[in-house]
Amino acid sequence: MRVVNKGLALPFTKKIMTQAVAIGIASISLNTHANTEVKELATTVVKEEKKDDYKVEKASSEKYQTSLLNTPKTITVVNEQVLKDQGVTSLNDALRNVAGVSTFGAGEGGGGNVTTNDKITIRGFSANGNIYIDGIRDIAGYSRDMFNFEQVEVTKGASSSITGKGSSGGSINLVSKRAEQDEFSTVEASFDEAERLRTTIDHNTQLNEKVALRINGLYTQGGDAFNNGVEEYQTTAIAPSLRVDFNDKTALTADLLHMKQDNNPMLGLPWVNADVAAQLNYKEGPLPTQFWNNYYGVAKRDFEDVSVNLATLLIEHQFADNVLLRSQTRVASNEKQSVLARPMFDYTTDAETKKRIYKNQINISPLQIVDQENDLAATQFDAIINLSAGAIKHDLVVGAEYYQEETTRYTLSNNIKLNSNFVSIDKPNTNTPFSGEISRSGEPTVVKGTGLALYALDSITLNDQWLATVGLRFEDYQAEGSSYVRQVIDNKRVSVYVDDLSADGTFFSWNGSLAYKPNAHTNYYFGIANSQDPAGGDLAFSGSSLEGIARVSSLDPQEAKTYELGAKWDLLAEKLQISTALFLTNKTVLDTDLNGTYFLAGEQQAKGFEFSANGSITEQLSVLASYTHQKTEVTQDYTPDTQGNGLSAAPKNSANLWLSYEQDKLSLGAGAQYSSGNVYWRRNMAFFDSGSQTLLNVMAGYDVTDKLALQLNIDNLTDEEYVTDYSARGHFRPGNPRTMKLTVRYQF
Repeated sequence: MRVVNKGLALPFTKKIMTQAVAIGIASISLNTHANTEVKELATTVVKEEKKDDYKVEKASSEKYQTSLLNTPKTITVVNEQVLKDQGVTSLNDALRNVAGVSTFGAGEGGGGNVTTNDKITIRGFSANGNIYIDGIRDIAGYSRDMFNFEQVEVTKGASSSITGKGSSGGSINLVSKRAEQDEFSTVEASFDEAERLRTTIDHNTQLNEKVALRINGLYTQGGDAFNNGVEEYQTTAIAPSLRVDFNDKTALTADLLHMKQDNNPMLGLPWVNADVAAQLNYKEGPLPTQFWNNYYGVAKRDFEDVSVNLATLLIEHQFADNVLLRSQTRVASNEKQSVLARPMFDYTTDAETKKRIYKNQINISPLQIVDQENDLAATQFDAIINLSAGAIKHDLVVGAEYYQEETTRYTLSNNIKLNSNFVSIDKPNTNTPFSGEISRSGEPTVVKGTGLALYALDSITLNDQWLATVGLRFEDYQAEGSSYVRQVIDNKRVSVYVDDLSADGTFFSWNGSLAYKPNAHTNYYFGIANSQDPAGGDLAFSGSSLEGIARVSSLDPQEAKTYELGAKWDLLAEKLQISTALFLTNKTVLDTDLNGTYFLAGEQQAKGFEFSANGSITEQLSVLASYTHQKTEVTQDYTPDTQGNGLSAAPKNSANLWLSYEQDKLSLGAGAQYSSGNVYWRRNMAFFDSGSQTLLNVMAGYDVTDKLALQLNIDNLTDEEYVTDYSARGHFRPGNPRTMKLTVRYQF
């Protein structure tokens, strides 16, 4: 069974995507005709397999013109070597290397829904809308595979002057694998205890002296971590990249990505609330672990289909010795359809007391249904200018960005009838017969966001000891579209479709810092920056009524300000970098009074301390480590009882450590991730606390030959039982048990 697709795809997306593909094909064709002379191509050689360092010198974004040592922000980079050593395949797994970042969903935005999307908070603030690919926002909601990314960069603190709207707690940038003027090929195959087969290929070749082609491919199937016999994840993807060096000053890179996911995921397991525990004699909290290998759903009804398409064109031109011009344009589309069971304990309601009487069986009829399309068109133009005036040097980035983001959410009618809405708790039937279908009905809601931004960012070297940065971004944003609102008609509250809604905002974002360098390997800095979150910025209209939407849309953007005092050191011949920082973020947020009137008066706060270390301790021993202590709370709210509440998915203490040792052909690695616990706040109370957890992971690798390598990874070595997501609607998601994975890697 699949949600009926009525072919209502956005014409805007298909047209632009077709044009982008045509441009890419034309570029290849023109280059082929322009290079008819027979040339001797470079001989294929095996790329040197020497272990790369965990230390990265600079973030990939051109908006950061200084090294990480001299960048007055907390930026953690998880590079390709770390990803390979740990056997990382998803963004969530990559982020376990960054303390202060939580992937605990907590009902995604407080709405009480577990989802299969990437769900990320940084320093207590949601970063779901602040995930970027090569510096351009990725608005789609899905689980991101790492097959075509070589690096993950996490920037902490408000940073709208760098990334645009949003980013109160920070942002995440994924760096794509792009064609290089080189010859290398790698094929990998892995298999793990969840019966997940994964194969990837990374092939880079020089077609001639000026043209290089790189193709990354992926196929994976399996993933039944709890051996419930139903859960499965299948992904097929291909990502070609073409680079053309027209001369020593001008280069063009064209990238395409197509990914298709056909999944049968497990959304969650039933949650034991206080009443269930008292009536059925279970311990309050997650369902007892003896039931974690059960699938509570309908195998032939439940599914998730995801399609992702991206086309990117990058042009770089060295206009002068001190001026680089850079233009990057992307069109992207994402479609997601899913029907997933939200299992919960069955109950009846006492007619007199209205109290729920729970039964020892699971209701599998409640569903989470998604039918959504996301589309993006964005172009960025940057001029990177290096200027000098005496002893003062300026590394200046002046640029402009124009973007269109659009989300279509279809309304659905659920006409599925199960032969039985209930299954046994210990031996559930996963193939309950059913009839009917889920189909689109009514008008879809469509929200289109359009933005134009101008910005200037300057990194100033005053002298050998003093550095400064200053940045300013002007952004004009408008959201237009439709929504369903609640209205009272004939004394009944009904949901009514309303079109011609709009919200707009014109705002400035800024940053500034001052740094002192007593020597070339040390940097002490103080920085301040803000973020702006305009109404409709998440492609949805806030406010349940027309009056509420109009009120919210008229308000200024929600603003966050981050203050950071930090220090960075390059040690051991600049092979190891140590960073520390004290941070404080205050954010003004929406609030409501007793009449439900919205206004900007609420305030949330996150403050704490960061520490990180990455690089090489010796020639053989590398480290990636971080620790965050933070306190988050609601510092101002119209409801006094809300003041003092914490922010969801913001562990007070979190830490990670990964060590790897290499000697000749043998590589060994071991690490741990610690969290003091994720709290879900609801009804002015810590509604759920996941409890502390420590996960241990190990790795062993061996180079059989210069081309062939074997690697064994064991995640969650001690088989710790823990919770990764929670919904107030009656279910939770367990973390994966101990999993062993064997990888074979061959280079040719």
